[in-house]
Amino acid sequence: MTPLIASAVAPVAGDDLVYHVHAAGDSDDAWCGVLARIRERFRVRWAALARHSFATRQGFALYSAPRDPLLCDALADYASRNPWFLSSDAYSEGRVMAGEELLSNRELVKTDFYRGLLLPHGLYHRLCGVIARRNTLVYYLDLHRGPDEPRFGPRERNAFAALLPHLTLALDIRWRLRETDDMNRALRSIVNTHARAAMLVDSNARMVFGSAGAHDACDTVAGLRIEEGRIVAASSADDRVLQDAIARATHASVNADERPAQVLSLSAPGHANPAVISIRAAGSVFSAELGEMRNLAILTALNVASDDDHADCAFVRQFGLSPAQARMSSLIVTGHSIASAARELHVSENTARSHLKQIFQKTDTHSQMELVHLHGRICLSI
Repeated sequence: MTPLIASAVAPVAGDDLVYHVHAAGDSDDAWCGVLARIRERFRVRWAALARHSFATRQGFALYSAPRDPLLCDALADYASRNPWFLSSDAYSEGRVMAGEELLSNRELVKTDFYRGLLLPHGLYHRLCGVIARRNTLVYYLDLHRGPDEPRFGPRERNAFAALLPHLTLALDIRWRLRETDDMNRALRSIVNTHARAAMLVDSNARMVFGSAGAHDACDTVAGLRIEEGRIVAASSADDRVLQDAIARATHASVNADERPAQVLSLSAPGHANPAVISIRAAGSVFSAELGEMRNLAILTALNVASDDDHADCAFVRQFGLSPAQARMSSLIVTGHSIASAARELHVSENTARSHLKQIFQKTDTHSQMELVHLHGRICLSI
């Protein structure tokens, strides 16, 4: 019988089993398929990819072949009494060991673990490979044969040892994929909960990601709209300004940590309040679709309803603006022209220009756009 077992173990490198190990990715079904192939390759009764905590003495099988719920439940129930886990030092990453190296078979058959788990399921010989070690937590692959089957020979141990690094790498990739996916969900939850119409756009103004309110905002913010996945301004003149701002924020030379936000006021025909937009560099990310890096920008619709208390905001307090100057600045930063601001304030345009000139002097700015940028850096959160 021994020659049959030995001939069943082929070289690992470049074979079909290694391909399926690395192709498993984040699929539970694929990993179950990997365990089935390992079981067939090594001609064992049961193969299990499991974890054990030396801190809590708890453990369970992540995947197994064949899928035996009763055996998996028993492994979890007997984890605290598993004699193969009496020594934490034995389980170093990459190590391959037989059950007898940790506990002789003579002593094994005296344990509750053997009588309650191994014996009822016809298991006896064990070959274990440590796939990963994280402090007191160990991930391992167990191969089991029955008492009427041969022990694992040197050739099988060598083949198992050659397979182990592939399992370690594949499991690490699976964890990183899952961590990335979970982190993306968490970050999306933060953005959807706290941000106002936040969008990530590429250099062509194509929306890569949008918060839950992004699409709604483009419906309610009259100065913006989405056309075939691209963010555009309502008017052609404003759109040129918007696209130019996005291009500057996504330029390859831009340092996302140092470049201040650009604040734009976009006209909103038929609406009392213009759209105030903040555009900030978001850095470079790899695009799987393009196979290369691309620069992104964060586009955020700010104070859409213009409901902030501009008369007592940080901008007003910092520069000591008078009430009239505060009202004038609030109208300018929300996109009003001098004529429009004069009508809102019920003053002449000359008076409005006088207020604006005084604001320029106090804030050391020289244009309405420079004033908008300054106000955006101080008051408008993105």
